[in-house]
Amino acid sequence: MKSLLDEWNYLIKSKYPIIAIMFPLVAVLAYTLLLPSSQINESRVIVVDQDNTAYSRQLIQKIDSSQYIHVAQVASYAEHPEEYFYHEQYLAVISLPKGLEDNHNRAISNRLGLILDNTNSQSVTFIRTAMQEITATENMQLSVPALARTGMSSTQAQGTLSNLAVEVRSLFNPTSNYQNTTILTFVCMFSFMMLNINSLPIVARLRVSHRLAGELQNPFNLLFRIIPYLLFSTAGLIFAMGVLKLFDDTRFVGSPFLFMIPVMLYVFGSVCINILIAWGAAHPGIAVSRMIFIFMPAFVLSGGTMARALFPPLALQISDFFPFVWMFKFLRSLGLRGAPFSEMLPELGSMMLYTGVLAMLVIARGLWEKQKLAKQATAAPAGGFPGGPPPGAGGPPGSGAPPSPSGSSVAGSMPGTSSSSGPHVLPGGPPAPAHEPSRS
Repeated sequence: MKSLLDEWNYLIKSKYPIIAIMFPLVAVLAYTLLLPSSQINESRVIVVDQDNTAYSRQLIQKIDSSQYIHVAQVASYAEHPEEYFYHEQYLAVISLPKGLEDNHNRAISNRLGLILDNTNSQSVTFIRTAMQEITATENMQLSVPALARTGMSSTQAQGTLSNLAVEVRSLFNPTSNYQNTTILTFVCMFSFMMLNINSLPIVARLRVSHRLAGELQNPFNLLFRIIPYLLFSTAGLIFAMGVLKLFDDTRFVGSPFLFMIPVMLYVFGSVCINILIAWGAAHPGIAVSRMIFIFMPAFVLSGGTMARALFPPLALQISDFFPFVWMFKFLRSLGLRGAPFSEMLPELGSMMLYTGVLAMLVIARGLWEKQKLAKQATAAPAGGFPGGPPPGAGGPPGSGAPPSPSGSSVAGSMPGTSSSSGPHVLPGGPPAPAHEPSRS
């Protein structure tokens, strides 16, 4: 318990409780302001109208009326359309071919050009969707009257043109709300980052303050030091998610109290990994620098910003070594998908088993370090300090020189010489000042 109280007092003085709660809230506020909409509307495009007819201008108006597209400029010719993307003013170039109206009136196929700036595929997804909807509507308006003239009814004509139709149901996030994906990901990321920054230097801080040997007298002391991080980090993350749910309508359909169980396991396991990774660091600054080995792989493999289906099977297996990835699995299943807690018991059991293995590794590492320090302590009196004088050669106390019966070293008891400490003494006379040479 002494270790727990010591770590608690250290965290209180370092203001980590405030940081653990405020940092996720700052992320909530910042990303909510940066991402006011869950989709890209009014994407700026340029239309190259090579036909310049009444029908082409009518088609341009229909394109501009889409909620996803804003026709910012109309040009009549473009030799190098990629030049419009250089200054990031437009996301797409739509090319209307020459003879568009004539081919439309004669029911001859036309091919429109859609040139997308695909450096970020997310920015042009809705442009592609809008153009597909517009062309499908135009085709229906042209084809249904033509088929009706053959004796078909309008219903038969529509069924002939679109005999198969797909009805799409987007579950769990039907509006592609950023609060349920991007913002929630960055809230967890900031909480995870602050947890790493503060927990990585635990062993290095004890080593620098010369308290590591005493701490390892009971190997469970290191596990006790994890408890304050567990409390503060869990409270900060749950509180930030509650704010998102209350004020920003973020989807979370599971029980927040049951969700705290995997969150606490994630915090405990993450701190155990941090202790193991940064054990050999000689200084807290060196320990914090090792965050790169934990933070980036865990964040990328969690699936918060990239779909896990993109990763090969080996990467998915490696991701199971990071408790942050496990926590994200529970967040998606319990919070977003609304899975019953009983459905997640196999994953919860695996996570508890893995966390227990990490705790045992921390204990084993502490026992090994304790034996190492004990061997160094027993070897020091016999062999002297590294780089010191050999035993019996004289020197400062503790260097191995045998003391004389009178309590001073052998060399210091000889006439005409001085001991290792104290003023110079003349034979048969008073002591001379330490800054003056002795005179006989």
